[in-house]
Amino acid sequence: MREADEIIIERVISGDRNAYAVIVDRYKDKVYSLVYGILRDEEKAKELAQDVFVRTYSALKKFRKESSFSTWIYRIAYNTAISETRKNKKRVLSFDDQLEKSSSMDLSESYKTEEEDNLKKALLNQAIEQLQAEERLILMLYYFEEQSIEEISRSSGLSQSNIKVKLFRLRNKLKEIMLRIGRTELAVY
Repeated sequence: MREADEIIIERVISGDRNAYAVIVDRYKDKVYSLVYGILRDEEKAKELAQDVFVRTYSALKKFRKESSFSTWIYRIAYNTAISETRKNKKRVLSFDDQLEKSSSMDLSESYKTEEEDNLKKALLNQAIEQLQAEERLILMLYYFEEQSIEEISRSSGLSQSNIKVKLFRLRNKLKEIMLRIGRTELAVY
């Protein structure tokens, strides 16, 4: 039976430092994925994921249990990664075709051949590259991590209605960018 996060946290706060290893083991993959989804740099993501766990450990006494621990640590990871992108002013690269696979944008009906499917994936990746880091993160959390609007709201600090509006606008923005890129590439040939 899996021990609840809150019980483990109480053990850590009471002085059982080894109990924190359970938390790290439980969340290391998700924290890394979230950070990597924003930064798209493996080494930097590994480094920042470690920073997230150090910050989380240092702030455990401040955890008020108003939300789940997972939401709290994802919020720390989100803020850490966004701060890094702002600090470095780095362009974040696209994440794989996971968004395309789970996206509600069903464009496959307009493409009949495998070559056209590959073009669609390439256009989607190019379109995603043109989004801002926060936009990419919202898409990643919703489509790739399959988080609910409520979970994204808690981890990002944005309201649920704001998340819904952003997702709606992002889907339209991606379609527009894909159309623009598609026309440009066709004009080159």
